[in-house]
Amino acid sequence: MNIVENIEKSFYPEVYSQSLSTNNDLLLCLLKNNKYALAVIEFDSNLDISIQIESARKSLKHQTSAMWLFKEIGAYVVFVCDELPNLTESQLEIDRTGFHAVIVQGVHLISKSGAHLFNHTKWLNKSFGGTESIASRLVNSTI
Repeated sequence: MNIVENIEKSFYPEVYSQSLSTNNDLLLCLLKNNKYALAVIEFDSNLDISIQIESARKSLKHQTSAMWLFKEIGAYVVFVCDELPNLTESQLEIDRTGFHAVIVQGVHLISKSGAHLFNHTKWLNKSFGGTESIASRLVNSTI
């Protein structure tokens, strides 16, 4: 079983109630209450991470029919890779405002060996939305 299947088994249907059919960019797209999404994408070491995050946002917008002001989606974007690239948490850009159809609330890089780097939205160093449990479930999916 591969890492994407492990992630799906870990989150669906217990945490995310829907598993959407995916397009070429998304390896997995899970949805909860039509408001929260978890997307899994293959990391491309030849592309800047900010470009990949923006591409993930566009793919999720298309996949979920998200619209700003009317049907926003909060998203965790998970990039799977063979080994972690040389990046820092601050390079994993998350949204600081809700002025997007797809609001990127968390970005994760997870290697097949279980190495994990992530950045989540925080307010006064307090995280919300079960971010710690999502992070630990992702790590456990690779074991």
